[in-house]
Amino acid sequence: MDLLKRSLVVAGLYCVLSVALFPLAIAQVRVDVRVGPPPSYRIAAAPPMVVIPGTYVYVIPNIDADIFFCAGTWYRLFEGRWFSGRSYNGPWYYVPDPRVPRVLIDLPPDWRRIPPYWHRIPYGEFRRN
Repeated sequence: MDLLKRSLVVAGLYCVLSVALFPLAIAQVRVDVRVGPPPSYRIAAAPPMVVIPGTYVYVIPNIDADIFFCAGTWYRLFEGRWFSGRSYNGPWYYVPDPRVPRVLIDLPPDWRRIPPYWHRIPYGEFRRN
């Protein structure tokens, strides 16, 4: 009988500890994905803008970063991820895909081939529009 009592006590303690520690085990399975902003890219002077043909998306031509203006917000594409900001110089904040305007996701694959003669809009004129 003594062995039976000890077995029941051990089994009871095991059950209590299992129930008590189970939430801790679940909490430790958490995955935290953070997407850092793109590296800084400073544009010294207000840049001219170009409309990407067939869209209402503006882009800053002839720079080494993909910076767009669409629906009142600046967007930057970096390593396949979208970021938004209040200025063409950032700061940039990650935007999950469902919140990126569809027109940006559906840009034509050759959008970088804007003809050199395509009308560049001075920044002052761009801001007035």
